[in-house]
Amino acid sequence: MTEITRAQLNKASEISEVNPAARKVSFSASSIEVAYNTVFRLFVILDIYGKMHYWRKGYFETLREAAADAVRESASWQDYADFCLEYERGLRSQAFLILGRFISRMEPESFMERRRFVSWLMKTSYRQDGRHMLLPHPLTRRIVEPTLLEWTVAEPSDPEPHRWIGGIEHLERAIELDPADFIALRELVIVLLSQVSYATHELPTGYLGSTSEDLAALDRAEALLPRLANEEDRAAYAVDIAEERYAIHEYLLKRNRPS
Repeated sequence: MTEITRAQLNKASEISEVNPAARKVSFSASSIEVAYNTVFRLFVILDIYGKMHYWRKGYFETLREAAADAVRESASWQDYADFCLEYERGLRSQAFLILGRFISRMEPESFMERRRFVSWLMKTSYRQDGRHMLLPHPLTRRIVEPTLLEWTVAEPSDPEPHRWIGGIEHLERAIELDPADFIALRELVIVLLSQVSYATHELPTGYLGSTSEDLAALDRAEALLPRLANEEDRAAYAVDIAEERYAIHEYLLKRNRPS
């Protein structure tokens, strides 16, 4: 396509004012510019959408796989599968209407049925791309969280609900009940590291916590590393622990250095 400059369009406009016969030329040039800009914007939008789709490819795959697995697990979970499929297609409003129907149907179900669904969902979503899409807020608030809490009371010797509830207290309880609960062990290391990372993230401006408590948390996380099942996790968390410990020691050296 021949590029039409702004100067050429202005010139065409000037000619049309003097010579009415030239108005068709001006109209044609303006139309070409409008069409060109429209097509250009369309290509930009498509390019952005394509990049976003590629970036979120893992999210979409997670939704499709969860939908297929849900139907295999139970025919009564069809609405949850449909929610995943509609969400994967980008039809968010329709997806959440279906999810609402599923939640309303699941809430009055027996504890064992809700427990079965929640256990499947937490295992399916663990460490998945787009995990938050499998656990939208309405489902978490009305089904997942109440069922997990009920589970801790109904089956106090089962580590699984404590593992999924998370937090130091529940993770410690899960490990106490099952010392080989690799998910709870890993999550406890992550929680301890997150606690220290929050305290150090303002350095060198300031420190948001207790250095003695955080160094103790790092020692505790380090002691858990040999019990992790995944070698890559052990190596990665060992590096994180060393970096956080170094940052704290550097902060203490500078703070205690005479002015």
